Amino acid sequence: MSKGQETKQEIVRKAAPLFNQKGYAGTSLSDLMDATGLQKGGIYRHFSGKEELATEAFDYSWQKAVSGRLEGVENLPNSVDRLKKMVDNFVDMRAGLVPGGCPLMNTAIEADDGNTVLRKPGQESPARLDRAAIQNCRRRNP
Repeated sequence: MSKGQETKQEIVRKAAPLFNQKGYAGTSLSDLMDATGLQKGGIYRHFSGKEELATEAFDYSWQKAVSGRLEGVENLPNSVDRLKKMVDNFVDMRAGLVPGGCPLMNTAIEADDGNTVLRKPGQESPARLDRAAIQNCRRRNP
């Protein structure tokens, strides 16, 4: 991975909690600069604009949430146990995976208020979680 790719990932990792807690409109460039330690040019060298950064930050947060929900599922012997583990993970980890709560819920609320930038990723994410859950339940089922 190149230094530029590493920097981009680090920007997304640090920006994700801001967007999840403050929303797209509530997250200012100053907030992003403070969180990343970079100036405007250092941030936007890696992104075409705030929209692209917010979309990647949502994808990062959502992937983190999904990964937590699926943690330990692959080691279980059957579909029922895997599904129970997913539910247990959801209940046990619902507050701690991503600062600010569920990224899907936060994004859906913001998109409903007219933010079209995040509407598409917010609409597509539940289907990705469904596919991941189905794949995990089907795998190695006796």
